[in-house]
Amino acid sequence: MEYGVQVVGDYDHIVSIARICEEAGVAAVALADHYLYGNNPDEWASPAYDSLVQAAALARDTESVEIVMLVSPITFRHPAVYAKTITTIDEIAGGRFVFGLGTGWHDGEHEVFGFDYPDMGTRFEWLEDALGYLRVFLDDPTRGYDGKHWSLGAQDIQPRARDDLRLMVGGGGAKKTPSLVGRYADEFNLYHHTDEGVASRMEVMRRSAAEAGRDPDTILISTCMPTIGGADGAEIDEFLGEWGSRSGRTPAEMRERFEGRIPIRTWDEHAEQIAEFERLGITRTYLQVVGSVDWAAKNALDALA
Repeated sequence: MEYGVQVVGDYDHIVSIARICEEAGVAAVALADHYLYGNNPDEWASPAYDSLVQAAALARDTESVEIVMLVSPITFRHPAVYAKTITTIDEIAGGRFVFGLGTGWHDGEHEVFGFDYPDMGTRFEWLEDALGYLRVFLDDPTRGYDGKHWSLGAQDIQPRARDDLRLMVGGGGAKKTPSLVGRYADEFNLYHHTDEGVASRMEVMRRSAAEAGRDPDTILISTCMPTIGGADGAEIDEFLGEWGSRSGRTPAEMRERFEGRIPIRTWDEHAEQIAEFERLGITRTYLQVVGSVDWAAKNALDALA
């Protein structure tokens, strides 16, 4: 099993986690692309930055770890903007950037910032069209692309992208998402973890790849796992106490707040879940170490990676 860590926050925190990842020898540090964090307006005051700008800075301030965008919504930017941005970040990183694209799901950030936010069916149309555009841009822009929503003129656009710059698509849908992965993507970030659910989605992905003339065995299968953890109950309470102190909450109040939403387990118990992922054919896990506590991320990697 390969590991990555997904992190959000100000740049000092992000680069600190990235360096912890490099010291631990893990595969990747991943960023989320949101303009607001949290599921309700009470949480929207949390600072949110432009993650693509942060990714470019990480490209210069790190040496070995992959920098992964997990994931950007198609609603935020035109595919041409994504195409130029990702090839630029990848050049700065010396070939270590992975770009994930999705439909977008955060109703509030679209409403607050005024982004166009059509129904899910239309957003999947946009996503499919954008992936087709990006695939041509990355592979051979001289072919050009004529899609339903976007087009790319046939042109030898410079600089050309690195041959193995990976596109990622993530989600838990049973048919549409794995079909798009098979046709266009190099990494499938799978949000479904049951035996039957993983198997059926991987079968759809593999069939779609084969029909598109692509080798399904070359597609990396990854997942995300939110983690609140520690070596034992005392370390978990220490973490919850440090996190909760920012809002005046006790460890018990923090447990109550997140019970049922984010797994609160020892690292040994988290390791059992990750072993199950591996049995299902998932080969990379992005740990979502919540709470912006640097030492908790280091302890997670020391215990798991």
